[in-house]
Amino acid sequence: MDRLGPFSNDPSDKPPCRGCSSYLMEPYIKCAECGPPPFFLCLQCFTRGFEYKKHQSDHTYEIMTSDFPVLDPSWTAQEEMALLEAVMDCGFGNWQDVANQMCTKTKEECEKHYMKHFINNPLFASTLLNLKQAEEAKTADTAIPFH
Repeated sequence: MDRLGPFSNDPSDKPPCRGCSSYLMEPYIKCAECGPPPFFLCLQCFTRGFEYKKHQSDHTYEIMTSDFPVLDPSWTAQEEMALLEAVMDCGFGNWQDVANQMCTKTKEECEKHYMKHFINNPLFASTLLNLKQAEEAKTADTAIPFH
């Protein structure tokens, strides 16, 4: 199975099915032999054996989904992305609004998960520190002294 990249939970953010032009809902199929651009099919068109131009029904394929754990076995990648998006939309600390936007987790689960994996995570903190130090070093090298 292939892991999804930049698509959000909004179906209109995903490319349409090449067979029926409907919005793709997970899981969906990506032809491993066609493209670029990528050739995506919904499960209904895939099971009907949809063929178009060079795309044949016997091509190898990948199942596209974000229904897998990343940081915690009880959270899917899709939920991780939804949490980060909800915190950006609702603001840090507005856990009830974040939970309402997510729909799959409670206020307490959202807060606990975010604090554990994104705030109190030493790996995340050290990454931010390295980014800050790199930015400061870049500024220090390019700064022009004023006399």
